[in-house]
Formats: sequence, structure tokens, C-alpha cells
Amino acid sequence: MHRPPLFPLALSLSAALIAPTALAQPATERNSAVSGNYAVTQGSASSQLEIRESDTLGAPISASASKYGFGFNAHAQLDSTTLSAFAATTVADTTGSASAQASTRLTDFITFSGGSGMASASFSTLLTGTLTGNQTGTAGYQLDIALYDVSDVGGSISLSNPLWLATDTRSSSGRQMLTVNDTFTSSFDFEYGKQYGIVASFSVNATDGGVADFSNSTSFAMVAAPSVRLHSLAGVDYGITAAVPEPASYAMLLAGLGLMGLIVHRRR
Repeated sequence: MHRPPLFPLALSLSAALIAPTALAQPATERNSAVSGNYAVTQGSASSQLEIRESDTLGAPISASASKYGFGFNAHAQLDSTTLSAFAATTVADTTGSASAQASTRLTDFITFSGGSGMASASFSTLLTGTLTGNQTGTAGYQLDIALYDVSDVGGSISLSNPLWLATDTRSSSGRQMLTVNDTFTSSFDFEYGKQYGIVASFSVNATDGGVADFSNSTSFAMVAAPSVRLHSLAGVDYGITAAVPEPASYAMLLAGLGLMGLIVHRRR
């Protein structure tokens, strides 16, 4: 009886055993989105309109329209670590309504290098803008920034254990005007070589005459030791810089500069 050679079978089994398992690849996200609508009735005539726009690169995007004195204007942009959002509405009377929304969102995956084991860093967020109700309307915002652990679950990326770096929400209505000028600062520990997910989202809304103006005003950055380096999968510059030297460090630096000056002078 002729038996087929076992070599091809053994080779195929060996190849199957050593073939690498495909791991899920993290997907970054940059998004800006706006929407607005109005509805109005003037005597026997009525009109309503809704617009929704979005950009998957976070580029500047806007939507605006008006009729019979009712309208909306919204724009949003994601520029690196700056989240810009603006929403405004107008109403002529109580025969209609208007609303506007604007939002930006960043999802990134970062890895720290330049050392081993554990280290710490700080995260600061600057938020400036205004909320105005304009007698009949409302305006508000929502800010959320968190750092996540990243894991591969069943071939898909999972974000878990959020560490909230900044979160805030406020609203204004009627004749109230709210001026926002806040800085949120938090510190966190990280492990060198470990990948983390960071999700930053900011949204504003306005209705019936309200205005939420946070144009080019929400930004964030990180600060760590001079040796720390950060790799961003999305190519975002988080502003990792050296910590401010202590007074003793300044004294040593000045002494070193003085010594270098003396050496140069003697060589001349």
C-alpha cells in the first residue's frame, strides 16, 4: 500500500502552529460636529429646518441658517490639543424655537518612554468662555478628559479603568451670563512602555436665544520630568516639557555658567 509522504502535512501543521495571531490595532479618532434647527409659524406660513455636519479629521466645520428671525449658528474644530466649540441661537418671539450644538472629540493612544518602572506626570486643562441665556434661552457645556488602560479583548481594543483628568459641566438660562475661566490640574502615575488611551471631548449647546462661546479656548497639556518622552499614535503634541527647576537647581546652573565663562576667559 502506498502511503503519502508526511512531510507536507507536518510542514503545514508547523506553519499553523507558529503563525502569529493578529492583534487588534488601536484606532485614533479626531472628530468635529455641529447641528442646528429652527421651527417657526408666522400666520398661515410655517418653516422648519435641521442641519447636521461632521468632519472625521476634526477640521473647522460650521452650520447656520435663519428665517423669520429664528436661526442658529454653530461651529467646531479640533486642533491638536485645542477643542473649540460655539453655538448660538436667535428667536424673534414665542411663535417658534431654535437650537444649536457643537462638539469635538479626540481619541488617542500614548506610550511613555525614557525610563523604566513607574513615574508620574501632571495634566492641565484651560477652559475659558461664556454662557449667555439672553432672557429667553439657555446655554451649556460638557467637558470630559480621561486616561484609560488599553487591552485586547477578543480581537478588539477595549478601554477600561478611566482616570478622570478633567470633567466639568455648567449651564446658564434667562438673563444670567456666566463667564468661565478655569484651570483643571491633576496628576497621575504611569508605567514606562505601557500603552494608554486618552479620550477628550467637549460639547456646547444653546436654545431659544442662548449663546455658548468657547471658540479656540479649551486646551490641555502634560508636564513630566525632562527625561520623559511621549509617543502619540495620532501624532498629537501634548507639550511634554521639563519640570520647573527648584531654586537650588537655578543656583547650580548659574554657577556652571560662571565656571564655563571663567574657563573660556583663561583660554583666551
